[in-house]
Amino acid sequence: MITRINTTQELKQMFLEILLNKTDKINDISAESVLNGIAFGCAKLAQKCLVNQSVVEGHIFPDTSYGVYLDNLAAVRGVAPRFGACGSSTYIRLIADRNTYYDKDSVTFTSTNGITFVMEENVLIGINGYAYTKVHSQSVGAVTNVDPLTINTINNQPNGHISVTNEYRAMGGRDMEPDNLFRQRIKDSINALSRTTISYLEQVFMTINPNVLRVFKGGIDSFGRINLYVLGVNGANFTQEEFDNIISRSNEYLSLIELLNAVGEDTLVLNNIDWLPVDIEFRVDIDPAYDESAVRKQIQIQMCKLFDYRYWNYGDKVEWENLLYAAKSVDGVRYVPDIHFSPRADINVPKYRLPRVRGFIMRDLDGNIIEDNNGVMSDIYYPNEIDYPYQASVLSNI
Repeated sequence: MITRINTTQELKQMFLEILLNKTDKINDISAESVLNGIAFGCAKLAQKCLVNQSVVEGHIFPDTSYGVYLDNLAAVRGVAPRFGACGSSTYIRLIADRNTYYDKDSVTFTSTNGITFVMEENVLIGINGYAYTKVHSQSVGAVTNVDPLTINTINNQPNGHISVTNEYRAMGGRDMEPDNLFRQRIKDSINALSRTTISYLEQVFMTINPNVLRVFKGGIDSFGRINLYVLGVNGANFTQEEFDNIISRSNEYLSLIELLNAVGEDTLVLNNIDWLPVDIEFRVDIDPAYDESAVRKQIQIQMCKLFDYRYWNYGDKVEWENLLYAAKSVDGVRYVPDIHFSPRADINVPKYRLPRVRGFIMRDLDGNIIEDNNGVMSDIYYPNEIDYPYQASVLSNI
């Protein structure tokens, strides 16, 4: 606080000191004298002025503000109001027999610390034997941000269910924002504008559609249209209606060129990712104590995680040694001969495409097929990194 609020006694002594320095007509001031009462009244008035001045400072300087004054300061500066308590969300991996059905209205999941999560949509397990689905906590608060691999209990499990877990930490849960965090967010509000164009668009699109994971530049096509490739958190394609909704609701947040294109001749185009299928075939020696189907699923999941699209850049390639190591590192695998491993060379991924496991044939050492997913794309999930203060401040009108 810049203004120092003195006690009444200090202010009264300052008044009397100045008075005695300016006149020689007064020799003494008794405790019950009229002059002492005048000095006390002036001190109280000065103290009230100091208090009011400090209140004004609380509406100007965040470091000296608190409580409702901090809320008013945020409103004056155009910063999003104090965040309230909310729950967390994440994706869970369900492993079950084919055609196992999970009803979102009856099935719930519980973490090791007792937090209950519910699904946002019904799930039907496909040929891969596993699927990812989004869940959110029923309760609110920072305690709902549970650690990875802790959501492992299912309630009202359907027939065919095998296991459930969360590969990533549940995110987004928070308590009522305290003064210290709110104050820091106000002070850092100007930094929220320091974003590159593509990350800015990612946050805009995530605000409109939370399934957006990342936006890639797509260049300009032969018709002069600006192309962007939008990737979803679970690898699913977006519909044209979803793309139209994103463009229409994000117009005021696009650059001048993008806005003119989007409104004018439909020359801002959003596209789904063009996948580069990666077909994998290898021989493996599996410990008889392990279930072959469970080992296959774990190998396939580990290989999919090698392509972390959150950090993928144009020019990156799929390294076959990493795929081989992923197969060898799964529990239950005793040996994977590299001579029978395919691919046996790194795969260069063309620009504007992303790799994804499709063909997955696992054979025993004699060459007999153990499992084959018949060319179905493997399920994936990577969490998007949402900047909540940025979305609540800069993008609050969406």
